[in-house]
Amino acid sequence: MLDNKNNAKIVLELLASHLGVEPDDVSEDDSLTTDLHMRVTDISDFLGSLEEKGIDVDEIDLAEIETVGELIEALGENL
Repeated sequence: MLDNKNNAKIVLELLASHLGVEPDDVSEDDSLTTDLHMRVTDISDFLGSLEEKGIDVDEIDLAEIETVGELIEALGENL
């Protein structure tokens, strides 16, 4: 099982790739909507790409997630 630091790194790298930016440009404190300018459809698309990589996203409630850190926490052990 991966530790939280590795989980965060995985999500940050995948999210940066999805957004077309460098991983260093995304932090756990970033708001998905305000800082990263993602719409609900963008976040949903990103979750779909995670699912394609075998990451279980069934328990993710988009209404509860505002920041990258909250997304990492929500994904938690599914990575």
